[in-house]
Amino acid sequence: MIWLWITAALILSYLPLINKKIDLAHYMWLLIPIDAYGISIAGAVVKPYMLFALMLPIILYARNKGTDFDLSASKGQLLAGVISILIIVVNVVNNNDNAYTVKAALMTFVVYICAQLYASCTDNQNNEQLSDMFIASCFGYGIVYFVAYLCLMSNINIGGLIANERSHDGLFMLLSNMNHGQYVQVYRLRGFAFDPNTMFVQFIFGICACVSRLSKKFSFYYVFTFIISIVCILLSSSRMGLLCCVISIIITALVNTSQVKNVKKKIFSIIGMLMICASLLIAAITRWGQSVLSSLLSTYQNRSSLTDEYGRFSIWKECLGIYWDNNPMLGVGLGQMDRYTMTERMTHNTWLQFICECGLIVGGITVAYFFTVMIIGWAKTGFQHRLDPDNTSYLSLVIGYTVTIISLLSVDNITCSYLWFGALLLLKTANYVPQKTQNIKLKTHQESS
Repeated sequence: MIWLWITAALILSYLPLINKKIDLAHYMWLLIPIDAYGISIAGAVVKPYMLFALMLPIILYARNKGTDFDLSASKGQLLAGVISILIIVVNVVNNNDNAYTVKAALMTFVVYICAQLYASCTDNQNNEQLSDMFIASCFGYGIVYFVAYLCLMSNINIGGLIANERSHDGLFMLLSNMNHGQYVQVYRLRGFAFDPNTMFVQFIFGICACVSRLSKKFSFYYVFTFIISIVCILLSSSRMGLLCCVISIIITALVNTSQVKNVKKKIFSIIGMLMICASLLIAAITRWGQSVLSSLLSTYQNRSSLTDEYGRFSIWKECLGIYWDNNPMLGVGLGQMDRYTMTERMTHNTWLQFICECGLIVGGITVAYFFTVMIIGWAKTGFQHRLDPDNTSYLSLVIGYTVTIISLLSVDNITCSYLWFGALLLLKTANYVPQKTQNIKLKTHQESS
């Protein structure tokens, strides 16, 4: 039944893209959210986006009849491949007779290959279509998730709706916890991912694209997608998701306002943001607003605080101690931290996971790589805006990738597809100069000569 939900999400996501002549490779963004389902082979899940990535070069080669088709990769992109190979090597050396660590490392390399194939198959001339894909993905998946929520609230038990365990199929995951001696159960939206704390990243990219597009032109489609995206993040009951949502909206609004050259438009933009903030503040102090706010905050109260036994700070401290005492150079092996911790928990921090499970050298290089890509992306923001002020995709990609890095502070997910795909695509688009701009520069140079 879960595949009927997935099919519905894909169909609804495709509807806004009809007649837009979207580059085939960019349809990848409709498949990436399907992170927990696929074809099981030797204990590994081959996800839909992986199959699509392998098909892409074959389809494009056949379409172009072998001409005008280049699968080149930049040095920065190839460096990511080298890092994924190093992750495999360090886990083979530090195997400890556990094949799981090698399988996990191999999956990292598979995700890299898929991301590289996608990045190589994209055409930079169609970069603006990325915003269309981000928004369409949130539109289709958001509607399906909200319909599933309505079914849940109406006690309509449809297949693929509720998962009682992490490995079970289900859009909503039933989580149980002890809070101050009370047994608490809650349904959290996880979509087509394993963890409610990872599904919201998809909507961050869409929210950034919606805000950027709305700053240039009003559209009910963008407003609806923006609202449904926020609703889905709230339904996930993820504290990090809510924080990332607020951060992405603020950063996108501020950057878009700062890029406006027309003084009047900039003033109107600032006034508009202030009016929205004032409206939210007024709504929050009303009886209805306080009721909604109280209901919202209650979903986050029955959780461990940062310093509790199962809190993030406590887990990170324990993991660092275990890593340092066991093997600081090679780490304890991918996916093995729960075997050492007293609480049987993983690191709950991807960057800490790289260090603790892959060692100081390989883990450190990996963390440095992804953060460097983020810095490069932001450094080129002004350059890309000057080349094409109407393009909203680059900024959405940079902010989405940045917030992805922030979101991984609370979960362990080294194969996060949004991280790998975002990094490689960002490296490809950061230095891109449109052909028309190159021609203008060449013509100006010839005239001056």
